[in-house]
Amino acid sequence: MKEIRRITSELKPSLTASNERARVEYALMHLERSSLTSQGGINPTFRADMDVVHIDEKWFYRTRKTQNMYLSHREEAPHRECKHKNHIQKIMFLSAMARPRYDAQGNCVFDGKIGVWAYTEWVQAKKKSQNRLRGAWELKPCDKVDREKSREYLVKYVLPAIKEKWPESDRWNTIYVQQDNARTHIKPDDPHFLQEAARGGWDIRMIYQPPNSPDTNILDLGWFASIQAMFHKKMPKTLPEIVAKVNQSLAEYPHQKLNRIWLSHQACMREIIKHKGSMHYAVPHLKKKTRETRMSPCSFD
Repeated sequence: MKEIRRITSELKPSLTASNERARVEYALMHLERSSLTSQGGINPTFRADMDVVHIDEKWFYRTRKTQNMYLSHREEAPHRECKHKNHIQKIMFLSAMARPRYDAQGNCVFDGKIGVWAYTEWVQAKKKSQNRLRGAWELKPCDKVDREKSREYLVKYVLPAIKEKWPESDRWNTIYVQQDNARTHIKPDDPHFLQEAARGGWDIRMIYQPPNSPDTNILDLGWFASIQAMFHKKMPKTLPEIVAKVNQSLAEYPHQKLNRIWLSHQACMREIIKHKGSMHYAVPHLKKKTRETRMSPCSFD
């Protein structure tokens, strides 16, 4: 009998009573109302959330301080170096993801990948260096990402991408864009956002997720970790390569994996209700990949 076991203890946000109440209310709002009355509401199910787009920001570093690699016995380990480990080049990206959709035969008709956009700008070099001449144009990360910059990217990139890629069958239904409560994010009643969101007859609304609740956003729940694992395998060397490799990783990302994260999101909401809003729970293993082989990816919500 084993008396000692190995665990991974994750540091989680501290929640107030109002935070926990908001988390429970969030989970209850996502329940399918018809399931609350059928069979006495014993085993309610969650909405498929086909009308929601999750957005969030994330830093992408050019390389990790420590990188695992697999080499043949003939290969030499690559020489990785930088001037200082705390000054590794990085770019912040804005990501927007929806839930993939499938037809009755299980064929993907919408992959849910709205897009990723780098907070960068082209500036002229002020000094001459060994890499470029003075006055040459070069890609640089934005100096700051404030509310004005967030509004600009939502209006310039996110809204047009949603309108371009959204399934025609839901063209006239309400679409909800879920964001966290960061101070740099716009408010749901931002006039400029509402004006651009309604352009063309669309009904796109901004909503907040519960405070201090990364487990209620599919990007923090699994997508960022998954896409960064793919990105670091490509080993970019410059800032433009970071942007190119992130977009390449997005194009290669399987829609099946994205759909599984949405299923994990439902599992988290079930645990939130069970634990009365607490974050201290273990996400249950749903064996999603095994179940996908037996049924349509969207049929086991």
